[in-house]
Amino acid sequence: MSALAWQDRFWRGVAYWVDRPVLAVIGWQALLRALFALSSRMGSRMPRDVAMFWGKDGALWLHPQGLAEDAPILMYIHGGGFTIGSPRTHAALAAYLARAAGMVAILPRYRLAPAHPCPAAREDIITAHARLVATGRAPVALAGDSAGGNLALLLAQHLRDTGGAVPRVMGLIAPVADLSGNIAARFAAAPGELLIPPQWARRIAGAYLAGRDAHDPMISPLLGDLTGLPPVTIQAGAEEVLAHDAAALAAGMADAYLDLWPGLPHVWHIHAGRAPAAARALAALGAFLQQKAAR
Repeated sequence: MSALAWQDRFWRGVAYWVDRPVLAVIGWQALLRALFALSSRMGSRMPRDVAMFWGKDGALWLHPQGLAEDAPILMYIHGGGFTIGSPRTHAALAAYLARAAGMVAILPRYRLAPAHPCPAAREDIITAHARLVATGRAPVALAGDSAGGNLALLLAQHLRDTGGAVPRVMGLIAPVADLSGNIAARFAAAPGELLIPPQWARRIAGAYLAGRDAHDPMISPLLGDLTGLPPVTIQAGAEEVLAHDAAALAAGMADAYLDLWPGLPHVWHIHAGRAPAAARALAALGAFLQQKAAR
């Protein structure tokens, strides 16, 4: 913990003293989305050498300077508990990751709960990937954080099972891999959780599941078949509640590296451009994606 820079300690404090109480108290998703849109812009900084533009389908493209137009593609799926977030909230995070990986990134848009519970998000991500493949630009790398990590895993499993273009490598940041567990027990086992309150976890589970069985492998990828998936690095905060999912995934996958970071909140990477720990984590993850994609 003493190795963290003052910027990392500052954003850790914001997570615990500001973001966590807000998530615990506010149940109106529209307000949470607006607050997250604002806080993510204030809490991150886009690199100047990455161009950003929107596709006609609502996807966000990020093109690091110096890369050819036909550079390899990284599909990054944003998180936000299936209820908040957008490609723009995660633009800086994905830009630094794409630059480190030497890839062009695309962040697809997907429908959010409660207006669009599962399987809407999964369907949208599968459609977005198919759209890329149809243009001849199948992603070589697939990444995502939190709920986006869940959707990245579901997409990889779908592509494997249907004979699709499975990416060569994956990068996951604190993925939600299993929605079937007892929420109270999971939080009791993770007293060091800095960002996510159990109240929000219960609300998003209800909004996203909308009565569906969380044991369904098309909702909880950890409960599905983990064989035949690409090499993956899984990063998470060492004390966060989703460190359990990260460890369980790493144990169940053939080629997985678990990378736990002590003293940091859930998806600290969101402060890319403003926090040294975010820069270090994204540089390491990007180097892994580049190395494995080149094989």
